[in-house]
Amino acid sequence: MSLEYQLMFVYHGSMMGLMMSNGALSTKQEILITAILGGVLTSISIRHRRTMNWHWSGISLKGVLSAGGVLVALGIFLFSASPLFPAGNPRFLPWYLAGGGLGIFGVLSGLRLVHMSRSDFLKECSSPGGPEVSISTIGHAPVDPLWKRKIRGAYSVLFLLVWLDGVASFYYFGQAFRNGSTISTPPQTAPITDHGQTVFVAAGQKALVDSLQTIMFIGIPSILVVGLLLHFVIGVKLFPNIPTLEEWREQKKK
Repeated sequence: MSLEYQLMFVYHGSMMGLMMSNGALSTKQEILITAILGGVLTSISIRHRRTMNWHWSGISLKGVLSAGGVLVALGIFLFSASPLFPAGNPRFLPWYLAGGGLGIFGVLSGLRLVHMSRSDFLKECSSPGGPEVSISTIGHAPVDPLWKRKIRGAYSVLFLLVWLDGVASFYYFGQAFRNGSTISTPPQTAPITDHGQTVFVAAGQKALVDSLQTIMFIGIPSILVVGLLLHFVIGVKLFPNIPTLEEWREQKKK
């Protein structure tokens, strides 16, 4: 992993620590701690880049679209949690800050300002006092066959649909639960439960939530299993930093 990827885990772990404090700190204190932590981690990254003589290789249209997609996905994901977990509550704010950190890393990765792997980072570095790295000198990975690219594209679409269903399920459940009645009334007769607390909602709302949850409970494990089979068995590379079985065998032979 690159240094920035490791620092992202440090940040995310720190946010989980704030979340475990269960609101012991105020919102202002949590924001201050996060700002200080972000400043320290950023300074470590900048110092490391200067030491390694890093040069930005620039961005592409694909990278800009990727960064924009991350921002949209992050906004949808965080918005889906707002009915049950308001961001202004110090118990839940670290969760939003953690998601924001992942989103920032995703945007910077799309803009090629950070990398997940150390090898990709080193391609943009040169030794101190040595020749600068030109984007034309950076090697390009071999292009996959068309059938693999089509399968990877189809898998990406299916993964996105499952993710959107999960987000919609989370959001509509939160909306229904927040607006539910503590007692059964003529328009609200269907019970839904969250952490031991039961409220009553309209039958149509419960049917929608049940349908979304069913698709999510089936779709998530299915899409993960299919992804593992495609990557490791069929050889359609879905995870850039993890070798397929074929690549692993070739590396072992060498």
